[in-house]
Amino acid sequence: MQPSTRNAVHRILREFALSQTPKLTKWSLEGVRQGYPFHQLFFSEEAILAAKVERSVVTTMGATLYPALAKAIAASRFKCVFTNHAIEGPVNDAAINMIEQIVTELRTPPSKRQSPRRPEHDAEMRDILLSRGGGLSSRSVTADLFVEDFDRGPLFIELKSPRPNLDVAAESKRKILYYLTIMNRRGQADSRAFLGLTYNPYIYRDSYGHTFTKQIMDMRKQVLIGSELWDYLGGSGTYEDLLNLIEQVRIELQGHGRA
Repeated sequence: MQPSTRNAVHRILREFALSQTPKLTKWSLEGVRQGYPFHQLFFSEEAILAAKVERSVVTTMGATLYPALAKAIAASRFKCVFTNHAIEGPVNDAAINMIEQIVTELRTPPSKRQSPRRPEHDAEMRDILLSRGGGLSSRSVTADLFVEDFDRGPLFIELKSPRPNLDVAAESKRKILYYLTIMNRRGQADSRAFLGLTYNPYIYRDSYGHTFTKQIMDMRKQVLIGSELWDYLGGSGTYEDLLNLIEQVRIELQGHGRA
Protein backbone atom coordinates (compact mmCIF):
# COMPACT_ATOMS: atom_id res chain seq x y z
CA MET A 1 0.00 0.00 0.00
CA GLN A 2 1.03 3.57 -0.56
CA PRO A 3 1.64 5.58 2.64
CA SER A 4 -1.52 7.64 2.08
CA THR A 5 -3.58 4.47 1.69
CA ARG A 6 -2.03 2.92 4.78
CA ASN A 7 -2.93 6.04 6.76
CA ALA A 8 -6.50 5.98 5.47
CA VAL A 9 -6.95 2.28 6.26
CA HIS A 10 -5.37 2.73 9.69
CA ARG A 11 -7.81 5.55 10.46
CA ILE A 12 -10.82 3.53 9.27
CA LEU A 13 -9.83 0.52 11.38
CA ARG A 14 -9.13 2.58 14.49
CA GLU A 15 -12.33 4.64 14.27
CA PHE A 16 -14.42 1.54 13.71
CA ALA A 17 -12.86 -0.30 16.65
CA LEU A 18 -13.43 2.67 18.95
CA SER A 19 -17.04 3.01 17.79
CA GLN A 20 -17.70 -0.57 18.90
CA THR A 21 -16.21 -0.17 22.39
CA PRO A 22 -19.57 0.52 24.09
CA LYS A 23 -20.80 -2.89 22.93
CA LEU A 24 -17.86 -4.51 24.70
CA THR A 25 -18.79 -2.92 28.04
CA LYS A 26 -22.53 -3.65 27.87
CA TRP A 27 -22.02 -7.02 29.58
CA SER A 28 -19.79 -7.69 32.58
CA LEU A 29 -18.10 -10.93 33.57
CA GLU A 30 -20.43 -11.08 36.56
CA GLY A 31 -23.38 -10.75 34.21
CA VAL A 32 -22.04 -13.66 32.19
CA ARG A 33 -21.69 -15.79 35.33
CA GLN A 34 -25.27 -15.09 36.32
CA GLY A 35 -26.84 -15.22 32.87
CA TYR A 36 -24.98 -18.12 31.24
CA PRO A 37 -23.97 -20.55 34.02
CA PHE A 38 -24.11 -23.72 31.90
CA HIS A 39 -21.97 -22.27 29.12
CA GLN A 40 -19.11 -22.07 31.62
CA LEU A 41 -18.80 -25.85 31.52
CA PHE A 42 -17.24 -25.46 28.08
CA PHE A 43 -16.17 -21.84 27.57
CA SER A 44 -14.28 -19.23 29.53
CA GLU A 45 -16.21 -16.22 30.79
CA GLU A 46 -14.23 -14.03 28.41
CA ALA A 47 -15.20 -16.25 25.43
CA ILE A 48 -18.89 -16.10 26.40
CA LEU A 49 -18.64 -12.33 26.72
CA ALA A 50 -17.06 -12.06 23.27
CA ALA A 51 -19.78 -14.24 21.76
CA LYS A 52 -22.46 -11.94 23.16
CA VAL A 53 -21.20 -8.95 21.21
CA GLU A 54 -19.87 -10.72 18.11
CA ARG A 55 -23.11 -10.74 16.11
CA SER A 56 -23.70 -7.03 16.57
CA VAL A 57 -20.10 -6.12 15.72
CA VAL A 58 -20.01 -8.41 12.66
CA THR A 59 -23.26 -6.93 11.34
CA THR A 60 -21.83 -3.43 11.64
CA MET A 61 -18.64 -4.56 9.90
CA GLY A 62 -20.68 -5.58 6.89
CA ALA A 63 -22.59 -2.32 6.76
CA THR A 64 -19.76 0.15 7.36
CA LEU A 65 -16.25 -1.27 7.79
CA TYR A 66 -15.87 -3.45 4.70
CA PRO A 67 -17.23 -0.88 2.20
CA ALA A 68 -15.05 1.85 3.70
CA LEU A 69 -11.93 -0.31 3.53
CA ALA A 70 -12.69 -1.48 -0.02
CA LYS A 71 -13.23 2.09 -1.22
CA ALA A 72 -10.02 3.37 0.38
CA ILE A 73 -7.97 0.52 -1.07
CA ALA A 74 -9.47 0.74 -4.57
CA ALA A 75 -9.09 4.52 -4.57
CA SER A 76 -5.32 4.11 -4.29
CA ARG A 77 -5.33 2.84 -7.91
CA PHE A 78 -8.50 4.22 -9.50
CA LYS A 79 -10.28 7.56 -9.62
CA CYS A 80 -13.93 6.60 -10.07
CA VAL A 81 -14.67 4.52 -6.96
CA PHE A 82 -18.11 4.48 -5.33
CA THR A 83 -19.92 2.65 -2.56
CA ASN A 84 -23.66 1.95 -2.50
CA HIS A 85 -23.77 2.84 -6.20
CA ALA A 86 -26.85 2.16 -8.34
CA ILE A 87 -26.57 0.99 -11.95
CA GLU A 88 -29.79 1.22 -13.96
CA GLY A 89 -30.76 0.31 -17.48
CA PRO A 90 -33.32 -1.42 -19.71
CA VAL A 91 -33.48 -5.19 -19.92
CA ASN A 92 -35.72 -7.11 -22.31
CA ASP A 93 -38.44 -9.27 -20.81
CA ALA A 94 -37.02 -12.56 -22.09
CA ALA A 95 -33.67 -11.83 -20.42
CA ILE A 96 -35.44 -10.91 -17.17
CA ASN A 97 -37.32 -14.19 -17.24
CA MET A 98 -34.11 -16.12 -17.88
CA ILE A 99 -32.28 -14.44 -14.99
CA GLU A 100 -35.14 -15.24 -12.63
CA GLN A 101 -35.29 -18.81 -13.94
CA ILE A 102 -31.56 -19.31 -13.37
CA VAL A 103 -31.74 -18.02 -9.80
CA THR A 104 -34.85 -20.06 -9.01
CA GLU A 105 -33.32 -23.26 -10.39
CA LEU A 106 -30.09 -22.75 -8.47
CA ARG A 107 -31.96 -22.08 -5.22
CA THR A 108 -33.47 -25.56 -5.49
CA PRO A 109 -31.31 -28.13 -3.66
CA PRO A 110 -29.30 -30.13 -6.22
CA SER A 111 -30.97 -33.39 -5.16
CA LYS A 112 -34.41 -31.95 -5.96
CA ARG A 113 -33.66 -30.11 -9.21
CA GLN A 114 -35.60 -31.19 -12.27
CA SER A 115 -33.29 -29.18 -14.53
CA PRO A 116 -29.58 -29.91 -15.08
CA ARG A 117 -28.74 -26.34 -14.03
CA ARG A 118 -25.43 -25.90 -12.22
CA PRO A 119 -23.64 -22.64 -11.41
CA GLU A 120 -21.64 -21.89 -14.56
CA HIS A 121 -21.04 -18.25 -15.37
CA ASP A 122 -20.38 -18.50 -19.11
CA ALA A 123 -23.43 -20.71 -19.72
CA GLU A 124 -25.63 -18.41 -17.63
CA MET A 125 -24.61 -15.30 -19.53
CA ARG A 126 -25.02 -17.09 -22.85
CA ASP A 127 -28.56 -18.15 -21.93
CA ILE A 128 -29.41 -14.60 -20.81
CA LEU A 129 -27.95 -12.76 -23.79
CA LEU A 130 -29.57 -15.16 -26.25
CA SER A 131 -32.96 -14.56 -24.61
CA ARG A 132 -34.57 -11.94 -26.81
CA GLY A 133 -38.12 -10.77 -27.13
CA GLY A 134 -40.81 -8.91 -25.28
CA GLY A 135 -40.66 -5.32 -24.23
CA LEU A 136 -38.03 -3.47 -22.24
CA SER A 137 -38.21 -2.90 -18.51
CA SER A 138 -35.91 -0.78 -16.38
CA ARG A 139 -33.87 -2.63 -13.79
CA SER A 140 -31.57 -1.21 -11.12
CA VAL A 141 -28.95 -2.93 -8.97
CA THR A 142 -26.81 -1.39 -6.25
CA ALA A 143 -23.16 -2.26 -5.88
CA ASP A 144 -21.54 -2.31 -2.46
CA LEU A 145 -18.44 -1.21 -4.38
CA PHE A 146 -18.31 0.06 -7.95
CA VAL A 147 -15.05 0.92 -9.73
CA GLU A 148 -15.97 2.55 -13.01
CA ASP A 149 -12.42 2.86 -14.33
CA PHE A 150 -11.13 -0.53 -13.17
CA ASP A 151 -8.38 -1.61 -15.55
CA ARG A 152 -10.14 -4.83 -16.64
CA GLY A 153 -13.57 -3.25 -17.16
CA PRO A 154 -16.13 -1.55 -14.88
CA LEU A 155 -16.20 -3.54 -11.65
CA PHE A 156 -19.25 -4.44 -9.54
CA ILE A 157 -18.66 -6.01 -6.12
CA GLU A 158 -21.10 -7.49 -3.61
CA LEU A 159 -19.28 -7.43 -0.24
CA LYS A 160 -20.42 -10.22 2.07
CA SER A 161 -19.25 -12.32 4.99
CA PRO A 162 -17.98 -15.77 3.95
CA ARG A 163 -21.08 -17.73 4.98
CA PRO A 164 -24.08 -15.98 3.39
CA ASN A 165 -27.45 -17.61 3.84
CA LEU A 166 -29.40 -18.91 0.84
CA ASP A 167 -31.42 -15.71 0.37
CA VAL A 168 -28.31 -13.50 0.46
CA ALA A 169 -26.40 -15.76 -1.93
CA ALA A 170 -29.33 -15.88 -4.36
CA GLU A 171 -29.84 -12.11 -4.28
CA SER A 172 -26.13 -11.53 -4.90
CA LYS A 173 -26.32 -13.85 -7.91
CA ARG A 174 -29.37 -12.01 -9.23
CA LYS A 175 -27.67 -8.63 -8.91
CA ILE A 176 -24.52 -9.85 -10.66
CA LEU A 177 -26.51 -11.23 -13.60
CA TYR A 178 -28.65 -8.10 -13.95
CA TYR A 179 -25.60 -5.86 -13.77
CA LEU A 180 -23.76 -7.73 -16.49
CA THR A 181 -26.87 -7.81 -18.68
CA ILE A 182 -27.37 -4.06 -18.32
CA MET A 183 -23.72 -3.38 -19.11
CA ASN A 184 -23.76 -5.70 -22.13
CA ARG A 185 -26.71 -3.78 -23.49
CA ARG A 186 -24.64 -0.60 -23.11
CA GLY A 187 -21.86 -2.17 -25.16
CA GLN A 188 -19.61 -2.70 -22.14
CA ALA A 189 -19.14 -6.44 -22.37
CA ASP A 190 -15.81 -6.13 -20.53
CA SER A 191 -17.66 -5.33 -17.27
CA ARG A 192 -16.93 -7.60 -14.33
CA ALA A 193 -18.93 -8.59 -11.28
CA PHE A 194 -18.09 -10.65 -8.22
CA LEU A 195 -19.36 -11.75 -4.87
CA GLY A 196 -16.51 -10.56 -2.65
CA LEU A 197 -16.16 -12.58 0.56
CA THR A 198 -14.20 -10.37 2.91
CA TYR A 199 -12.28 -13.15 4.68
CA ASN A 200 -11.91 -16.92 4.48
CA PRO A 201 -12.40 -18.93 7.69
CA TYR A 202 -11.55 -22.05 5.67
CA ILE A 203 -8.05 -20.58 5.10
CA TYR A 204 -7.58 -22.04 1.60
CA ARG A 205 -9.85 -21.56 -1.41
CA ASP A 206 -9.91 -25.29 -2.13
CA SER A 207 -11.13 -25.90 1.42
CA TYR A 208 -14.00 -23.41 1.21
CA GLY A 209 -17.08 -25.44 1.98
CA HIS A 210 -20.08 -23.20 2.62
CA THR A 211 -23.02 -24.95 1.02
CA PHE A 212 -25.14 -22.01 -0.11
CA THR A 213 -22.33 -20.11 -1.80
CA LYS A 214 -21.26 -23.20 -3.72
CA GLN A 215 -24.86 -24.06 -4.59
CA ILE A 216 -25.56 -20.64 -6.13
CA MET A 217 -22.29 -19.19 -7.38
CA ASP A 218 -19.71 -20.19 -9.96
CA MET A 219 -16.85 -20.27 -7.47
CA ARG A 220 -14.16 -19.82 -10.10
CA LYS A 221 -15.66 -16.94 -12.08
CA GLN A 222 -18.07 -15.17 -9.72
CA VAL A 223 -16.42 -15.25 -6.31
CA LEU A 224 -13.36 -13.59 -4.77
CA ILE A 225 -12.43 -14.93 -1.32
CA GLY A 226 -10.38 -13.23 1.37
CA SER A 227 -6.95 -12.24 0.08
CA GLU A 228 -8.13 -12.56 -3.53
CA LEU A 229 -10.64 -9.75 -2.99
CA TRP A 230 -8.27 -7.29 -1.34
CA ASP A 231 -5.38 -7.99 -3.73
CA TYR A 232 -7.76 -7.67 -6.70
CA LEU A 233 -8.69 -4.17 -5.55
CA GLY A 234 -5.34 -2.93 -4.28
CA GLY A 235 -2.73 -5.02 -6.05
CA SER A 236 -0.46 -7.83 -4.90
CA GLY A 237 0.41 -7.71 -1.21
CA THR A 238 -2.59 -5.62 -0.17
CA TYR A 239 -4.07 -8.32 2.03
CA GLU A 240 -0.83 -8.82 3.96
CA ASP A 241 -0.60 -5.06 4.49
CA LEU A 242 -4.18 -5.06 5.72
CA LEU A 243 -3.48 -7.85 8.22
CA ASN A 244 -0.44 -5.95 9.51
CA LEU A 245 -2.51 -2.81 9.98
CA ILE A 246 -5.21 -4.71 11.85
CA GLU A 247 -2.56 -6.06 14.22
CA GLN A 248 -1.02 -2.60 14.61
CA VAL A 249 -4.35 -1.02 15.53
CA ARG A 250 -5.17 -3.87 17.93
CA ILE A 251 -1.88 -3.35 19.80
CA GLU A 252 -2.33 0.42 19.88
CA LEU A 253 -5.81 0.15 21.37
CA GLN A 254 -4.74 -2.41 23.94
CA GLY A 255 -1.81 -0.23 24.96
CA HIS A 256 -4.06 2.78 25.44
CA GLY A 257 -6.96 1.02 27.07
CA ARG A 258 -9.01 1.55 23.88
CA ALA A 259 -8.99 5.25 24.61
